[in-house]
Amino acid sequence: MTPVMKILTSLALVAALSAPPLTITEPAPEEAPSTRAHAPDTDDCPNATRPPEPRTTSESPVPGGEEPVPLPVIAQAVEGPCGVSAPPGVEVPEEVHASAWLVADIDTGEIIAAKDPHGRYRPASIIKILLAMVVVEELDRSREVVVSAESAGQIGSAVGIGEGGIYTVDELLHGLLLASGNDAAHALAQELGGDETTLRKVNALARALGTTDTVAASYSGLDAPGMSTSAFDMGLIYRAAYRNPELFAIMNSEHIPFPGYDDLEGYEVWNDNGLFLNDPDGLGGKTGYTDDANHTFVGGKEQAGRRLFAVVLDTTVEEARAWQQAQLLLDAAFRTPAGSGVGLLEPVLSAPETPDPEESPVEVPGVHEPDNPRFGVEPGVIAVTVVGLLALVAAVISVRSSVRPRHRPSGRGNR
Repeated sequence: MTPVMKILTSLALVAALSAPPLTITEPAPEEAPSTRAHAPDTDDCPNATRPPEPRTTSESPVPGGEEPVPLPVIAQAVEGPCGVSAPPGVEVPEEVHASAWLVADIDTGEIIAAKDPHGRYRPASIIKILLAMVVVEELDRSREVVVSAESAGQIGSAVGIGEGGIYTVDELLHGLLLASGNDAAHALAQELGGDETTLRKVNALARALGTTDTVAASYSGLDAPGMSTSAFDMGLIYRAAYRNPELFAIMNSEHIPFPGYDDLEGYEVWNDNGLFLNDPDGLGGKTGYTDDANHTFVGGKEQAGRRLFAVVLDTTVEEARAWQQAQLLLDAAFRTPAGSGVGLLEPVLSAPETPDPEESPVEVPGVHEPDNPRFGVEPGVIAVTVVGLLALVAAVISVRSSVRPRHRPSGRGNR
């Protein structure tokens, strides 16, 4: 090695030894899907005021902003059960891992069974139905919409509209409900007056339908500070949607031809609702998923003229997909005679503060304890402890002082 090379090598070694250590920044790991062995225990109403803690930063307030204040809790709602409420003989399948769910009759409003119906959870894309309801009410479905770059570039699920593409409101509605397109949602919102105006309209509609736990912090279902709903509220909303002929027809479309843009040819958009596509009795609805909401789902079935639907919130899919969990709940509900349910799907604010004790649960808005509920703990199922049983214990306590009503300790409802 020449003297010059030796000098250069020495200088390089000194520089390397004196330099600060190299820091390698690991990329932030993606959120792994939530998993659970069974449905969370919600007997102690862990989510009466707000949804479970988020796993991501999606709901962090903007710099300088304040955390949204939760909606007030309505007394008629909290007086109802937070665990499983079901008629005698109705067993909740072990595959159902949802924190909250509800099964109800589209036409009569009878609630067949429910779990934590007023617990507050994130809706994900099932909230898109509110936007669809506003659009059907306010916009001509034949109206043409020229799509902006902002609409075409929305994050999340998309139907595939393109900048400069021309679509009818009807096509965008199908893209919204069949393919859960956030791009279609944004394009429709601009036709309604923009993001802020649209949010005001969908939240006003939610209030008009009698909801008490719902705040649409985004009209697409993407998580945002303050986002909240409940199985009961989603029941009110979707019952109204199912009874709207235009929306019912869209939700029950198998597929539609969808226009292309620029050099892209048109293509078919298919319904992503597995219950509708795979069950011969299936009715459409809506799918949803975000990291913080977990899986959500709404879908129905019709048998012998009886139309039931299920709302599923905050579920995981270790043993069954969200639509399959809804299917299992519906199949169990169809084995229950009409009129034997546990409540009525009507706004709870319309219920009298002291309902007539002679009225059956299906005549009083809200979810109520059935006359003869199941009692006992099964895998993944929280048994219902009812007022009638407590009264019986009180009556015999003087004779058998050792008798105590059984309670299951609070479980994993508040994660």
